[in-house]
Amino acid sequence: MRRGDDEASSIGTRIILPSSFTSGRRYRFNRCRDAMAICKHYFGYPNLFLTITCNPNWLEFQRFTERERIPIADCVDISCRVFHTKLKCLLSDLKEGVFFGPVNAGMYTIEFQKRGLPHAHMLLWLNGKSNLQSVEIVDEFICAELPNPQKFPSIYNVVTKYMIHGPYGRLRLSSPCMKDGKCSKFYPKRFVDQTSFDDDGYPIYRRRNMVITVKIKNVDIDNRFVVLYNPLLLMKYQAHINLEFCNKSNIIKYIFKYVNKGLDWVTATVGETYDVGESSQVVDEIKQYYDCRYLSPSESMWRIFTYDIHQRWPSVQRLTFHLPNQQHVIFDDADSTTHIYLRNKDLLTMFTGWMMANRRFPEGRSLTYVEYPGKFVYCLNSKEWKPRQRGFSIGRLSFAHPSSGEIFYMRMLLNV
Repeated sequence: MRRGDDEASSIGTRIILPSSFTSGRRYRFNRCRDAMAICKHYFGYPNLFLTITCNPNWLEFQRFTERERIPIADCVDISCRVFHTKLKCLLSDLKEGVFFGPVNAGMYTIEFQKRGLPHAHMLLWLNGKSNLQSVEIVDEFICAELPNPQKFPSIYNVVTKYMIHGPYGRLRLSSPCMKDGKCSKFYPKRFVDQTSFDDDGYPIYRRRNMVITVKIKNVDIDNRFVVLYNPLLLMKYQAHINLEFCNKSNIIKYIFKYVNKGLDWVTATVGETYDVGESSQVVDEIKQYYDCRYLSPSESMWRIFTYDIHQRWPSVQRLTFHLPNQQHVIFDDADSTTHIYLRNKDLLTMFTGWMMANRRFPEGRSLTYVEYPGKFVYCLNSKEWKPRQRGFSIGRLSFAHPSSGEIFYMRMLLNV
């Protein structure tokens, strides 16, 4: 084929990364939709937003560096393993209700700083009895003050070591967080005698004007520079662990998109241009992914160990649906049309299998398609729905754009 024919054959082509590809655009979109499904379920809005960052000064790292005399920054396999172990321990504590009481649901996403250290953004849905609906409960879980060094010397040392944002602002204009002469994180905060909620429902945390300070870079730092924390979490895990109240409807979508935003991206293209119009350009998401993605050594090792980038509980079952004879069919380029037809002619899909299950199980007829995973489980090998023996799953209908026509209205009917 001549070059001109090759270019003509690619006009209007769209090459996509499927949702199963970790960190791809559709992967992040589906993770955000999964979070909305948990929110839509009876758990309501998430209550807490938690961020835990890998601490290069953990004792596990210090023992290794002292023995091998190698900086931990050069041993990303060790840092990933230790952080993964700490994260598993934290999840176990949260699910058992050690810090905040019973937790109904949660999700987290792993990200990597520019210098490589991993950190996790986590959303938690608390049990109704421990929801942060009062000022007293907020003060019990979240603190924004320096502890008394005479009464609590251990927690004072940890807070001043990991949970101080400063000195910044006017005290240090050269700080990386300074933009247009102001701290982008809005520090220092103002003194407040007691925790309260403003007119929009956002919490204003207690930061009393006390004599307790800490000297950092020859500057006395007070409660206005303390990052929100939980004392029990901080003492056990000895790292930067930011904890914030987030039970507000008007910030839920922002939080879900922030937690599932993925990595920093940049696109730069140098090449020939063709005067064929914008609608004729080739959209190659795989090429875009390779062109603009920065992969740190820590993330590379995390992926080699096959650790989860994203995790949620309970599980969310994505429910597919289609119009008659319009189900998706997967085949190889080398397969013949006859072979593809014979292999898929009588093959059940998740959607048609649900219809067949309603014939077999009368108890499922009172459930909508979305409610079905709570009582039934879909077997991928046999393409059948069977009664669930234990646990449950949250159902979520796959996305359909309003411009997609009849399939969009079928999605609306399936919710009834």
